[in-house]
Amino acid sequence: FNKNSRFQKLIRALTKLKAQRAAVLAIILVSSTVFISNAQVVSPFGKIDQSHAKSFGELLVQSNEGRIEPINSVASKILRKVYKNDRYNGMSAVEVFLDMNADPNKWAAEKIIKVSNKEIKMILGVTSNYVSYNEVVLGGYKLAKQVEEAYGKEPGARNKLDKEIMTVDERVNICYLVLSGEMMKIFPIPDDPNHTWIFLRLSEQRLPEENREFAIRTLSNYLMAVNDAKKTANWEQANRLLIELKGNQVKYGRDVIPNQAKIKLENFYINFNIFSKLAILYLIVGLVLLIGAFINIFKPEIKLKKVNKIGILLVLILFVLHSAGLAIRWYISGHAPWSNGYESMIFISWAACLSGLVFAKKSQMALAVTTVLSASTLLIAGLSWMSPEITNLVPVLKSYWLIIHVAIVTASYGFLAIGALLGLTNLILIILRNERNNTRVTYTIRELVYIIEIALIIGLFLLTIGSFLGGVWANESWGRYWGWDPKETWAMVTILVYSFIVHMHKIPGLKGYFPVSVAALLGLGSVLMTYFGVNYYLSGLHSYASGDAIPIPMGLYIAVAVILIVIIIAFFRNLKLGAGAEPDDLLDDVN
Repeated sequence: FNKNSRFQKLIRALTKLKAQRAAVLAIILVSSTVFISNAQVVSPFGKIDQSHAKSFGELLVQSNEGRIEPINSVASKILRKVYKNDRYNGMSAVEVFLDMNADPNKWAAEKIIKVSNKEIKMILGVTSNYVSYNEVVLGGYKLAKQVEEAYGKEPGARNKLDKEIMTVDERVNICYLVLSGEMMKIFPIPDDPNHTWIFLRLSEQRLPEENREFAIRTLSNYLMAVNDAKKTANWEQANRLLIELKGNQVKYGRDVIPNQAKIKLENFYINFNIFSKLAILYLIVGLVLLIGAFINIFKPEIKLKKVNKIGILLVLILFVLHSAGLAIRWYISGHAPWSNGYESMIFISWAACLSGLVFAKKSQMALAVTTVLSASTLLIAGLSWMSPEITNLVPVLKSYWLIIHVAIVTASYGFLAIGALLGLTNLILIILRNERNNTRVTYTIRELVYIIEIALIIGLFLLTIGSFLGGVWANESWGRYWGWDPKETWAMVTILVYSFIVHMHKIPGLKGYFPVSVAALLGLGSVLMTYFGVNYYLSGLHSYASGDAIPIPMGLYIAVAVILIVIIIAFFRNLKLGAGAEPDDLLDDVN
């Protein structure tokens, strides 16, 4: 932070350039996203009262990991896992879960299990992408042989079909657990030292006689009352019995149940789905800011100051809501919300938006890019292979170093991603630059190069500090500071890559805006490998942060090809305009 450091020179250069110009001009490629709404189909099982479903969603259950949580959370997990969607034929996850317990025979015949693999469909003798539980198990489990073979292989020897078989098998087993009532662990065992909760069938062995009779009588009557209420629309009896079930939990499980405020907040968090809504809002505001940037660069006579100010205010509001969402998740989970793949994505989105606000005064373009980046990251987090469930931490993560190390490293990704997107923007501007708009576009390119360097310096600083702190965490967790784990190795590679990029201005021929823009863009590849590649495709001590391994999408190959084409075209366009348009040293005019 010395006044003669390059970082401070870049800040002064950016301020000076800002004063010389009337507007900030830029453009970026944005991938189009299609939003598909679920068709609202009338349920064939009879309508469940919304008020009762909401109250049922607040009934507590113990998960397989031992977490006491509202049924709302469990139901959402189950429907996403089995059906790969948040709703089924217009029914919410809670309604589906309640109805599956109340009327298991009907639901066993309902096509709710997702099956997309053609070979598995052939084995099951179906053509639809969904099958019923009965279609898989009646007459014998049709996947038994394939499941046995898949689980008998070493993890590295399993092919795509094996993994698909295991996934479908998991969905079938989840359906069985729901239909048999084994997911309804709603009865606390009185005075149990382990605070165990059980489902109804275990009450014979685990509950005292008085509690056993209550469990059998109340739950059986409740499920019958639900079935009757679907026909008569009279939910009074079901409501009364549900209150009794909740009272039993308070009486015998008071030592472990969350307070009512936390339960209601978790239900609000699950139902409101704040991050999905933020993704759409970020995208809309980001696109408006980008359109404003288009207009400013190609139609500077059109004044959009008010639109830009409103855009900045909206981004600030969305950032506050994003922060509130993270705080809520932190409160209800009891740990920092960056402990797995989904949580780290929503935190990267938050860090990207923060970095955009940091640069908002210097450049509207930076804010526009980061807003779109925040939207894109949240949209990726919402994909089916990410798991948004709130879970307990694995033991190795129960350390305050998690909060410090992971937060700093993950935040660095936001700044490094900004540098990459602004680098791509510069390459596109180089392609679009011509003799008529050369002066305007070149000013924009220079401004963005300053911001790129500042963003990369901040990102490198955070990544380096975070990695050193990670060594302290590694020593506390595994008894060594460094072990050449894939995550550690690629973190070091990323530090070296960006150390080279931020020092390129010292190398003759690599100090102009074209080399810097290309390097900032390509450097993101090391970040993606460190984050996605290691977490999802390599094995190591950091596997807790991973998700299900997914095939490399075709879109990635297309994106790489497009980027290479853009770089090549920009290179020749830059040569055509001549070296005079590109300063040898961007900071020669800064005191």
